Amino acid sequence: MRAQGRFLEWTLRVDPKVGLRHVGKCLICWESCVDTPSVDKARDWCLKHLGATGHTGFRLSAFEFFDAILTDHPSVNDTPADPDQGGATRPWAKAATVRT
Repeated sequence: MRAQGRFLEWTLRVDPKVGLRHVGKCLICWESCVDTPSVDKARDWCLKHLGATGHTGFRLSAFEFFDAILTDHPSVNDTPADPDQGGATRPWAKAATVRT
């Protein structure tokens, strides 16, 4: 018996409670600050670390948390995936089709 693959529509949904997070990291000793919603606080940490250690190379990165939800299967969300068929539009989401 052969397994059958099918394509399903998935949506990546950003967690609005967490939002965008920033981390400053020293490229000399690899120490980093605790992630923060404020880019200024991450930059301030880099400057404080410079003053304490003399290290001059840093990386500032931003990231966000999100989850994936199945959007095209009525048993999952009880709504049609297509907005033209009465489904809700999701301006905050990115959709992708993945073969499973």
